[in-house]
Amino acid sequence: MSVTLTVAIGLSLGCLLDCNAAGGGQSVSIRSLAKGAFSGIRDARQEIVKAADEWEKLWKQHAIPAGTTGKIPPVDFSKEMVIVATLGTKRTGGYSIEIVSAEARDKSLIITVKKSAPPPGAITVQALTAPYHFVAVRRSDLKAEFVESQEGGKK
Repeated sequence: MSVTLTVAIGLSLGCLLDCNAAGGGQSVSIRSLAKGAFSGIRDARQEIVKAADEWEKLWKQHAIPAGTTGKIPPVDFSKEMVIVATLGTKRTGGYSIEIVSAEARDKSLIITVKKSAPPPGAITVQALTAPYHFVAVRRSDLKAEFVESQEGGKK
């Protein structure tokens, strides 16, 4: 009787854990394309780019005013899409933005973005900055939802 009870409890626990995991999301691999503090994109944005011509237009807006001399990072839009996160123009250095994760959950692609600001009284570069981060992820038709990371960094 004790062996049967132990097996039944074990199977029940295993089923509960599997059911709980099924309700969670599936992590999506991200590939960083470009990240920094000086973008030509001067407004705060969080968006998805799914076409090469849109990516080229966005890259030109980002690169030319910022003086970026590098080539546009390659993206295979038949398999990938680009997630864009920009913080907008800031009056000093010390600000940053980072796309830390993407997770497929139900009918949504949950994109976690970490924003940080310099602490009060910090010594910072006295120049206009425009932090940005661009990543590539597997192409998806899920609805993108941007959420702010709750860990570390001042909002």
